[in-house]
Amino acid sequence: MRRARMSAVAGLPVAITLLAVVAGCADRENDLDTYYDDPPAGEDRSGGQSEQGSSGGSGAPRSGDTSSSQAEEPQGTPASADSALLLTDDDVREEGVTPIAPSAVEADPAAPTCLATIARHPGAAEVGERAWEYPTGSTLHHLVTRYAERPAADVLAEQVACGGEEIPVSGAPDGVDTHAWCQVGTCTVVIAAEDVLSTVEVRAADRVSAQEAVGRLAPLAVGKHA
Repeated sequence: MRRARMSAVAGLPVAITLLAVVAGCADRENDLDTYYDDPPAGEDRSGGQSEQGSSGGSGAPRSGDTSSSQAEEPQGTPASADSALLLTDDDVREEGVTPIAPSAVEADPAAPTCLATIARHPGAAEVGERAWEYPTGSTLHHLVTRYAERPAADVLAEQVACGGEEIPVSGAPDGVDTHAWCQVGTCTVVIAAEDVLSTVEVRAADRVSAQEAVGRLAPLAVGKHA
C-alpha cells in the first residue's frame, strides 16, 4: 500500500502540468488545414508584427531621401568666352613668344596684378584666356571675361582695383574704353567693350620692357572689338 501511494503522489505533478498545457491551448484555433494558410499581412505565425513592419517601413528609399543622396552639381561655373576675342599665335608671332598654359603664369598673392584681380572677381558669365612666354622668361597673358547682367565698363570702374601708375592708351574706337597701368615690371591694358572685359598683361624684368610690349599688343586686342 505504501508503494502504491507513492506512485499516485509522484504522478500528480505530471497530471497538473498536462492540464495547464491543455488549458492554455483551449482558446486557440485547432484546425490544421487553416494553420498552414498564409498569415495576414504584417503578421508572422505567432500573430505578432513582422520584423519589417516593426522597423517602421520598407527598405526602399523615400522620395524625399533621393535628392540628398545625389551629388550636387557645381553652380555658377562660367562658360568659355568667344575665342574670336582672344589673341592668337599669329597675332603675337612678332613678339617671339611660345604658348604656355595660363596656369603657368603665377601671380604673387601678396601683390596681385590687375589681371589676377579681374580673374578673381565674381560675376563673369564667360571666361577665356591664353598665355605665352618670351625667350627672356617674361610672360604675356590675355584674359577675356563677359558679364551677363551689367556693362563691363561698370565692373571695371566700380569693382576692379588695378594698382600702379596709369599710362595712356590711344586708338580705341567709339564705344570701347581702354585703360592701362604699370606697376614695377608688370603692365596691363584693360579694354571694356559692351559686356566684355579684355585684359592683356605683360610681366617682365623691368617696367620699360613691359610697357613697350603692352604698347604693341594693345592695338591688336582693341582690334578684336572693331
